[in-house]
Amino acid sequence: MKVGADKSEPLTAIHTDLGAIFVSLELSRSSWLITSLSPGGGEKMSKHSVPGGDFAGLSPARRKRDLGAAAMSGDRM
Repeated sequence: MKVGADKSEPLTAIHTDLGAIFVSLELSRSSWLITSLSPGGGEKMSKHSVPGGDFAGLSPARRKRDLGAAAMSGDRM
């Protein structure tokens, strides 16, 4: 069975209609970068950085708390 491509939709690098969450980790000794792409996010990638070796910093609950505290104090993380 031959399936033709739908020309009406623009091509994207990542299919965002899969209902999947994509996560990547970039680990170095000094810092860790965590990125994620969630369904319904409009292809906007979330990026978080924590000091290298900070396993507790990988916790979503801790990141949310730290970001909320930074917003209240006016700091940028």
